Amino acid sequence: MLFLASVFGTSFLTATETVKEDPFPFWFPVYAAQGNSSVAYSDGFGALLSNPAGFALPKQEVNLLSCGFTLYSSPQARMPLLRSLLRSSTSGQDEESLSKEFTENGIGVASSLGIGYVGRGLGLGLLAGFDVVAGGDAYPLGLRGDGLSQFMLVVGYAIRKELGAVKVSFGGDIRPIVRIHAPLKEYETALLLKQYIGTEITPLSGDFYSDTFALNGSGIGFDVGGLIQWNSFSLGIVFRDVFDTQLFYSWNDLDSIRTALGNGGLPPVNSVPGNAVYSIPMSTTIGIAYDLVFEGLKRFFWGKIHGEWENPAKFFHDSTWTNAKDSFRFGCEATFFSFLNVRAGFEGGVPTYGGGLKFAIFEANIAFFSRKVELPERTSRVPAVSVELSVRW
Repeated sequence: MLFLASVFGTSFLTATETVKEDPFPFWFPVYAAQGNSSVAYSDGFGALLSNPAGFALPKQEVNLLSCGFTLYSSPQARMPLLRSLLRSSTSGQDEESLSKEFTENGIGVASSLGIGYVGRGLGLGLLAGFDVVAGGDAYPLGLRGDGLSQFMLVVGYAIRKELGAVKVSFGGDIRPIVRIHAPLKEYETALLLKQYIGTEITPLSGDFYSDTFALNGSGIGFDVGGLIQWNSFSLGIVFRDVFDTQLFYSWNDLDSIRTALGNGGLPPVNSVPGNAVYSIPMSTTIGIAYDLVFEGLKRFFWGKIHGEWENPAKFFHDSTWTNAKDSFRFGCEATFFSFLNVRAGFEGGVPTYGGGLKFAIFEANIAFFSRKVELPERTSRVPAVSVELSVRW
């Protein structure tokens, strides 16, 4: 999840202030449909995004290519948003729907690509994605937003030991990342709308890529995790961004960043606003899962139920319902005949659901969930739908 308000006040930072950033939201519909709960059972390609201990589990998986696309909006605004993005123009009726959505909840889009291999204790992956969300009190000149793009390499290893009926796995990974983070104020957000959905805004002049500045740079993240399995029960724990992941940023316009990336690098280093230090704080998540396997049905049905608790220490300091619903996640999955999956869960106190189909090496997954967005005026959970198509075996 991204928090929009955290970057709007960068001009007021002191030289010694540390700004906390959120992990990039690589939405994996298999997990998102299950309340984004995954720590106690993650294996295959999904372990690259969750618990590195999963690299040691028996499942081996090659992800030749996965493509994901996500819309953040209420159901009634999804088709107007999709039409406007595809046409780079907005009809009068669609603009009416979008303007209402921007000012009531917020709107955004995200996309990702991934390749990888997980098996025999090894985890290798390369992922790239972008994520943009915006909202505010007045459309189109009173909106603010946040844009994030990230490239990430994952290299990890895990071991597994059997102690009688108990199986113990432990793993870790290293994640070099390149990140671009653009805090979008009213002017930049208006240019974004004009650039990508063709919003007619008068008077407005300028170019989105030349006139929008962004934080850009690199960092290296570390994760460690463990799994304990006994019969149908699993207990997992993962520490992500161990010791915090420091981001070494520069401050450049998007056009310079785009040109430099095309040449295989980053633009010249400039001081960031306020000379602040940016980092992704470490998170701790504990999870439990139970496999549903019935002897007479296991040829055509099996499943699992699970839940997890993120950052328990934070909950003990603030045991309010607001914190509780953001800390606990629950999910379940049922598999029928090896090719059909039905999934459901809870995250942020909101139901999630979805499903998946697998045919030979081709797989399609969809998830309906919500994403927490913090705007200067309010905090809300924006409905989301995420679709993934992959070649995976």
